[in-house]
Amino acid sequence: MALLKWELKKIWRPGLLLAIALIGLVFYDARPGFYLEHFWNASNLRLSAGWLEAYGTTMEPEERAQLDGQLADLEAEFAQQVAEIPGAAEAGISDYESYLAWDAAHQTGLTEEEHQLGFAVYSNTNMNMVESLMEFMENYDTLAEGEGPEIWGGWVEEYSPAHQPSIRRVEEVRAAGVFGFLPSAAINSADNFFHYFAIWCVFSAVLLLSPTLVRDALRRTRAMQWTSRRGRGVLNAQMGAALLSGVLLTLLNCAVYLGPFLATGALRFWDCSLVSVWNAEFPWFDWTYGQYLLVLLGLTFLLTLAASGFTVVLSQFSASYVAMLLKAIPLIFVLCWGVVPWLMAGAGLFSGRPVRLTGLPGTEFICVSLVVLLALALCVLTLRRQRRAEL
Repeated sequence: MALLKWELKKIWRPGLLLAIALIGLVFYDARPGFYLEHFWNASNLRLSAGWLEAYGTTMEPEERAQLDGQLADLEAEFAQQVAEIPGAAEAGISDYESYLAWDAAHQTGLTEEEHQLGFAVYSNTNMNMVESLMEFMENYDTLAEGEGPEIWGGWVEEYSPAHQPSIRRVEEVRAAGVFGFLPSAAINSADNFFHYFAIWCVFSAVLLLSPTLVRDALRRTRAMQWTSRRGRGVLNAQMGAALLSGVLLTLLNCAVYLGPFLATGALRFWDCSLVSVWNAEFPWFDWTYGQYLLVLLGLTFLLTLAASGFTVVLSQFSASYVAMLLKAIPLIFVLCWGVVPWLMAGAGLFSGRPVRLTGLPGTEFICVSLVVLLALALCVLTLRRQRRAEL
């Protein structure tokens, strides 16, 4: 245990941690922070948040009837707002219906004044709210009538054998008759946030662990370690400290990054089913939004553990910092621009085409397990090779 603590102390160097923190601050502002800042911009999010308080996590047919009144209220609000826009009355726009007629008559060849008027209506009214509510009502009525799966998002373009699992899942979802209203914007924001959060966790783990064993090689400490029986087993402690550090660093990243995510109020949708009238994507599994967030967080931990394993193995076989850098750059490229986005984007969801390798449920979870097992297997093989090696 004392050896493990010592190796952890060697990894967690204040200067390196400060550099990682500065890079993380810049990365947060450039990537994941954007999706949190604009989380509530989507009109369907604001509508669903209101329904959550009134109807619970699903909307029953008798509750659907109340949306007609809500639509009338929104259209009346639109009429009040459009009346305050200069030039709207002169163009014949007095309510939502007249706006639709004006918009249909001006699809092409807009003058500068007409373009500015259209933008003013878009920016200064609740038009998005009206359109989103009408879309929801249309989708809801279509589903309530028992239409086929192609109606749900219009995603089935061909009935090839590769689509059959997806089609069966949509049929199963439709037969269940669940009318959830989790907005697609909530899922998209979570996907994008955790996509970049996982990239950062993997990247920061590589940065933290890359110098781990290179430093010992440069200082020629291996010869001193091998003079004792306990010293010959130091690589075990170093591997363990590296994997543990990857997990601890992810926990630290969670404390910093997830705070702003929780501050958005996204967790109010925790109990909402991913099966939703809003969404064009479907879950392979009957998850709630909260369970989906936990799955994304779990994938992030597993990917960071795998990155830690790969990094410490490469560090063991690097005689200098330059050699390690030449290995770390391809590792970061493969993980952060290949493996992580492929596994994290819409994990457990599907849309119009087969996804992942096979288009079957759970493929991405099998793949991330294989990546972790590969990293741990390389660590074990490195330890065995070390035992057989001669100084």
